[in-house]
Amino acid sequence: MPTIGLIGLGNAGRPIGERILARGYTLTVYDLNPAIMENMVRRGARGAASAKDAVSDITLTVLPSSIEVRRAVFGEAGAFETIHPGMTFIDLSGTDPDCARELQSGLEVKQAAFLGGTIHASGAPAIVIPQGQFTIAVGGKRKIIDGCVDFLKEVAQTIICLPEPWMPKAFKIAVIMYSTANNIATAEICSWLTAQGADPKLFLQLLRTTGSQASAARLEEFMKRNNNNGGALSNSYKDIRQALEVAAALQIPMPLLSMANQIQEMGRASGFTRLNSPAAMGKLYELITGTDLSGATMNVDKKLPESRESRVVYLGD
Repeated sequence: MPTIGLIGLGNAGRPIGERILARGYTLTVYDLNPAIMENMVRRGARGAASAKDAVSDITLTVLPSSIEVRRAVFGEAGAFETIHPGMTFIDLSGTDPDCARELQSGLEVKQAAFLGGTIHASGAPAIVIPQGQFTIAVGGKRKIIDGCVDFLKEVAQTIICLPEPWMPKAFKIAVIMYSTANNIATAEICSWLTAQGADPKLFLQLLRTTGSQASAARLEEFMKRNNNNGGALSNSYKDIRQALEVAAALQIPMPLLSMANQIQEMGRASGFTRLNSPAAMGKLYELITGTDLSGATMNVDKKLPESRESRVVYLGD
């Protein structure tokens, strides 16, 4: 079995580390928070003194953004110092496509393998990740993916494989672009209906009855916002900012995304940063429209993904 290094023990990194240990791998961990590291050491991991000390046969980074990844890899006592030919580096962080390209170029100089990846967890990471009920999308050369797929299948339920390391990053941000626009539009629609005395739940029934299933699904997700559906506004804000930075570098206009970003800024300024994104938009629209959107909620339990055999899906081959 390959030795595993894990840099970043946050909301996703910690449960991934626990799952790796449960599968019997030798795991070395590093995080800026000593208390979190100590907890993993008590579970059987080896604690590293720095990112470079965590480098192993396969090294994972699970960090918030490109800033933390660049620091952990290329900064002082960074992982880049101890990466050797033949090793594999997998970035599962919230990084942008340009960061993935930068990591790929640097690791090619080291004659090390690189996969860019993203984590897709439908539900609270602390619940679904330890159970393996989530998806990892990875991009890179087929030979590199094939060399890591048995390990990745031990960690996640579904492995989606893409031809380039930057693609999972771009696609994950694109998912957030969709959901951000939907959350804002739905909050605005519900405010408009509520201000006229129309019950948003009746609107949902109309959508279901007329067969407008896509619109009904968007409204249902917004109505489930009090059940902690969706990631925090701070996370989607970061991804939207990254999308705009990429667009600026490509010199392409993004008028809708720019407006969505400004609405998110209003939510942040109003103190809704830690709320999930649908809830944050609901609170913001209550504030700016003076409407009560409590009628646009559904009290339903969050359904966890069904447990099934691990699978690997290759796209674009």
